Amino acid sequence: MKNIFTFALIAFAFVSTATAQSNAASQQVSINVAEIAVISVQGTINMTIASATAGQAPDAATASATYAVTTNGKNQKISAKLDTAMPVGLSLFATMAAPSKASSNGKVMLSDKSADLVTKISNTNQSGLALSYEAVATVDATPDNVSRTVTYTITAN
Repeated sequence: MKNIFTFALIAFAFVSTATAQSNAASQQVSINVAEIAVISVQGTINMTIASATAGQAPDAATASATYAVTTNGKNQKISAKLDTAMPVGLSLFATMAAPSKASSNGKVMLSDKSADLVTKISNTNQSGLALSYEAVATVDATPDNVSRTVTYTITAN
């Protein structure tokens, strides 16, 4: 009888411990939201300057593309820069439509030095924004195929 009582006491202690476990658990989760600033451009740009009116400069050539931008930063800007300066007599201009609540600087001449195209960008994610190019030549431009890489960068204003 004493053995049955001891066995029952041990069994009760084991069952009590098993049933004392919780049916809920918690865990702290930390999330770091980093500043995001990304831009992409879409479209292939090919322009040909091949005509003029007698006695006037060659006719400019134009092309269109689009761009997309996402940033969770405040007061950002988009700048553009060519990989190499344009040759004598040839200029390249770009115009970017501004995302909501931002400002476009209109038609800007591109060079191998950074130039601001859009300013006052804050908390936006937009795509399909207009990006247009204009190539302008003078009679000093040597007939040639000219190719340049335009790099767009988002930075703090």
